[in-house]
Amino acid sequence: MKKKIVSIVSIAALSLTISTSAFASPGTVERSVNFRSAPSTNSSVYQLIKSGQSIEILSKVNSYWYKVSYNGKTGYVSTDYVRSGGSSGGSSGGGGSSNASAKADRIIAHARALKGVVSYDFGVNRPTSVMDCSAFTKYVFGLEGVSLKWGTRYQKDAGSAVSKSNLQKGDLVFFWTNTSGTISHVGIYIGNGQFIHNSPSFDGVGTSSLTSGYWSNHYVSARRVL
Repeated sequence: MKKKIVSIVSIAALSLTISTSAFASPGTVERSVNFRSAPSTNSSVYQLIKSGQSIEILSKVNSYWYKVSYNGKTGYVSTDYVRSGGSSGGSSGGGGSSNASAKADRIIAHARALKGVVSYDFGVNRPTSVMDCSAFTKYVFGLEGVSLKWGTRYQKDAGSAVSKSNLQKGDLVFFWTNTSGTISHVGIYIGNGQFIHNSPSFDGVGTSSLTSGYWSNHYVSARRVL
């Protein structure tokens, strides 16, 4: 009886392996993406997989996440940044890049929609009425299923670090606004050297430059959470 049970377990394990292999397919990272330990933005990040890298898609967990294999390790990546079918090797209709930045574009659209709607107050988190800078980023990212903690002290460590020269739309950008020089303000990079944020200088949502002026001089770091 014991041998029979062992045989059944072995057959089941073999079937699962065959099934997983049968559904595996090649994929290409269209935009640098966090390789995570679980299908959640709260999970730990193994590393950043750069644009153009090939991965093996093991399964589609849901509309937001792929389970993948990369460099011999299994983990999860956002479906928004990966195209199934391997390297394009040429023209393929041009849909990959636009799909890769779709979530960032939606987050930025949510942020812009709050201009003239919300006001700024430090230490307040009342979505769609009064918020501080990190409550604002927490809210608009949350609308697209990306979970952030309230507070720059938490958001400054979310996701993975990215250099200022490698910023992409949807990256969080951080600044110091106090005498201690520590991070105390956050916004969302929207491209072309600009970022959107909820700030006391606007008493609400506005757009500022990262390339000159006050915010350029007070820039500290950036994080990629998508």
